[in-house]
Amino acid sequence: MSALGSIFAAQARQLGHSIASVRKESTLKVAVVSLGMVFLWLILFGIAWGMFRLVDRFGVEMLGDAAIAISEVLMPRMLAIAALVLQAMLVLSCGLLASQSFFRSTEMRLLLGTPAPLRAIAAAKLSEVAFFGAWSAAYLGSPVLLAYGLVRHAPWTLYPLALLAFIPFVVIPAALGCMLALVAARLLPRLPRAGLLVALALVAVVAVLALRPRLAEARFRDSMDLAGLVQLTGRAHSPYLPSTWFAEAVVAAGRRDTREVGFHLTMLAANAAFAAWVLGGVAQATLLGAWSALASTVPTRRSARRGEWLPRLLAPLPAPWRWLTIKDALQFARDPAQWSQAAIFFGVLALYVANMRTGPRAFSAIMWQGWITLLNTLASLLVAATLTTRFVFPLISLEGRRFWLLSLAPVRRRTIIWQKLALSTVVTFVVTGGLALLSGLRLHLPPLSLAVALLTVLAASLALSALAVGLGALYPNFREENPGRIVSGLGGTLCFILSMLYVALAATAQTFALRWAEVARHWGVGWSTTRGVLACLAALVVLTALTTWLPLRAGIRHLDRVEL
Repeated sequence: MSALGSIFAAQARQLGHSIASVRKESTLKVAVVSLGMVFLWLILFGIAWGMFRLVDRFGVEMLGDAAIAISEVLMPRMLAIAALVLQAMLVLSCGLLASQSFFRSTEMRLLLGTPAPLRAIAAAKLSEVAFFGAWSAAYLGSPVLLAYGLVRHAPWTLYPLALLAFIPFVVIPAALGCMLALVAARLLPRLPRAGLLVALALVAVVAVLALRPRLAEARFRDSMDLAGLVQLTGRAHSPYLPSTWFAEAVVAAGRRDTREVGFHLTMLAANAAFAAWVLGGVAQATLLGAWSALASTVPTRRSARRGEWLPRLLAPLPAPWRWLTIKDALQFARDPAQWSQAAIFFGVLALYVANMRTGPRAFSAIMWQGWITLLNTLASLLVAATLTTRFVFPLISLEGRRFWLLSLAPVRRRTIIWQKLALSTVVTFVVTGGLALLSGLRLHLPPLSLAVALLTVLAASLALSALAVGLGALYPNFREENPGRIVSGLGGTLCFILSMLYVALAATAQTFALRWAEVARHWGVGWSTTRGVLACLAALVVLTALTTWLPLRAGIRHLDRVEL
């Protein structure tokens, strides 16, 4: 067997063991995760189906029996936009997964000690990164594809052809992400920290300045502007993007145009093979040097002195809480995969706030204020859920096999959980509360709506942090050092599903509180506005208390009993 075949065989055995380990999980946990994933998939399908159906009906109503309806132009471009979003997400997520797989995994240290060619190692890692990146893209993209096929009355051959095109479509951004990870690991450790921060700031400023005019060229005002809509959606449609090739292959399969399908499938396959070949060359040129650069990077005395400000800042806290917080902060700062993901995440948030504009005059009417507040709060709550699931849930597991050191310290294990809860709540509320405040001010929300939104975000920061910390202590994985794999397990999936459920219920309670007059009139409730608002806020408080206490109680009990 060749070196690449041996690595593939070992990866297949690891995958089989991971699937078999699901049997050891509790039946209730597996059932909740499975039902939650099905429920979220159905919600995504309903949203996609409604959007495609709206565009399809909209085109018929506007143009009647014309030869070319507006839907014939918009629907393929909407599919191209969805494919472009998936492509961008895949490049970022695969780059972060590649940095973990190439430089943090134990098996990589063993592979570099074998006579396996670097091209074979790069191909094996590409398959691993593409596999872990593909399942999330397939989960998010399959409801959109199914909705498009149903609305367009496409033949059944659309779906196997789309699956055939999806494989090279995933390989291309996965290869790009791997190359970015290798080049970054080769160059960044040798650059000064100040120069690196200045370069990242310049890149962010240039990106904002480049994107804002393009987004401002076509936007809606007080009336529906079809020309602007067509122009805006056309910016995601480029003949040089793999997302366009994939979307065109799907559209051609829906029209039974085998020639176009074959052309775009060939384009995807050829570029995927070329990207994999280029990755092999990049790995040969950078992999060993990147390992050497990362291994030779040591903290200097100057960087150690720079970290002295943190103990002084946290001096009012009790000693155990202060030093545990410092440990978590240093552990986060010394992990490039963690802070790079956080930098990308906050960069996207900055771009979101920078491109937010005041709505048109129609949006300033009273009937739209509730919807604007709801969407603004939903955005903040989804950010909080993402932060806690991705960065807070793995905190207990990342202690790893060194957890016994904390167990020997004169600190109770439940103190560790309470400290992580306080740290997560403060950081999450600073980020999401600031986002809700800035976006609310830019949207000119009324003071009452803005105050209720900030109250909801504060409650969500506590509840979602408790959910992530409690489930992280209830389902720890001390054998895994990769945060991405910890989150992608059943415990992380359960945390994400329950977080989404809390977000939906909290946003509903806030909307009922702000629109109680309409709710009472629609349902025939005789309560006054004050009584209705207080009841909705009380329901939010009860929901937050239950979401905070139950997971923490279960996590503390489990961590007190677990043997390390």
